[in-house]
Amino acid sequence: MGIKLHKLFIINNLIIIRASVCREKETLPCLRWRGLANDILFTKFPASENPPFMFSRIISRVGLFAVPLLALVLAGCSKAALTVRQSTLDPKGPVAQVQYDVFMDTVWLVLVLFFLVGGLLVYAVIRFRARPGDDTTPIVEEGHGNPLVEIGLITASIGSLVFIAIPTLSAIWYTDDVPVERVPKSKLAAWYAPAAGAPALDKAVAEQVLEIDVIGKQWWFRFEYPQLGLTNDAKHSVPNELVIPKGVAVRINLRSEDVIHSFWIPKIAGKVDLMPGRKNHLWIQADQVGHYYGQCAEFCGDSHAYMLFRCEVLEPAEFAKWVAAQKQDAAPVPAGSKAARGKELFAAKSCVMCHNVGGHFGAGMFGPDLTHVASRKSLAGAWLDNRDLQKQRALEQQTQNTESSVEVDRATLKANLIKWIGSSGTSHDANGKPTKDVKPGNRMHYYKMFNVAGLRETKQEFTAEELDCLAEYLLTLK
Repeated sequence: MGIKLHKLFIINNLIIIRASVCREKETLPCLRWRGLANDILFTKFPASENPPFMFSRIISRVGLFAVPLLALVLAGCSKAALTVRQSTLDPKGPVAQVQYDVFMDTVWLVLVLFFLVGGLLVYAVIRFRARPGDDTTPIVEEGHGNPLVEIGLITASIGSLVFIAIPTLSAIWYTDDVPVERVPKSKLAAWYAPAAGAPALDKAVAEQVLEIDVIGKQWWFRFEYPQLGLTNDAKHSVPNELVIPKGVAVRINLRSEDVIHSFWIPKIAGKVDLMPGRKNHLWIQADQVGHYYGQCAEFCGDSHAYMLFRCEVLEPAEFAKWVAAQKQDAAPVPAGSKAARGKELFAAKSCVMCHNVGGHFGAGMFGPDLTHVASRKSLAGAWLDNRDLQKQRALEQQTQNTESSVEVDRATLKANLIKWIGSSGTSHDANGKPTKDVKPGNRMHYYKMFNVAGLRETKQEFTAEELDCLAEYLLTLK
């Protein structure tokens, strides 16, 4: 019976739709369609009978409550779904925690309003639904509102806004700069001990919190530590992999060299924009050691979706060792090896014009510093992962922690280097067709340096052997 009614319901709707399509025409078929539609729409049923397509009272009541209940069930997420790599619902630092608390305050308020308004709506639908015999009931006269109700609704609305505004403004002030109460434990003198043989910090610098300059470029980030001597001018900048100490407040200075970008590490802090020609800042702190994932959160051109970065959180002692390692030059390359041939190609193919390799080539400043490229867990603006992905997934499942990380896998890194260097139409697949760009629009190939008029556009081409030699050379840069 239910199937028949369902089919009849569909047929009736089709008739009504067909009649509406030809409502302006006076042809005989259209007059017939409109006549059928009028019979359907305006047929009256005796008061003692229910309309043939109306659900029973029990089913209608159950349906009213089943829909929101089903929505809540479908919205339920497992803990694993809430703790993915870039989840804002799994804060690992005070700034992220404050942002999460503001979000949850808003969620609870919205839920209260939803159930209040929705409950009143359900009550009104059930309490004042049409019943048999209502045709004889006189229509209630229209009113002009109730002042007490209206004032109460306005007061409730203002109260809701205040409920959201207070924690929001408090969070804005808290996240603007390093809180005064965190400075004593976060200043460099309190936790940073230079590695053996490294010069001591200046007294004025030692009384400051650690500052990191973040420079956004299309489509990667450069990180500089001016207090520690890791800067682009000193040939020791760090591309795409931010490293910070655990449990220490760090001030982040945000700059952009081209367009608007946005700095965001979901589990630690963000988002704050990097504006060309304007200084911006925020502060961050990570409370747990691990490998975190960040990205640009502002559309910035062709490869915006590929503009990622990583954040490695280390114990303070390990952080000091990392700083010392970053200041070391690249190791010499064995003569007569593939790596030595790759070094020659690195110079011959104009790579040295943009990239610095400490101890080998020092002219490049425009592109990422490659002195320690083989020690990084990502490549190409953190789009290519240099770890064994199967081992990485297994470790994350074993530890139930997405911040756990395996070390760099040499084979994966080499494959990524070959793919990245030869990714701008210069490398070909088995069918002889150019491979697709890893990052569309990237400036490593086909680029007019500084857009100087008349300068010949670079167009480097590599053979498979040359790519292999270049990769071997870069693998020595640890």
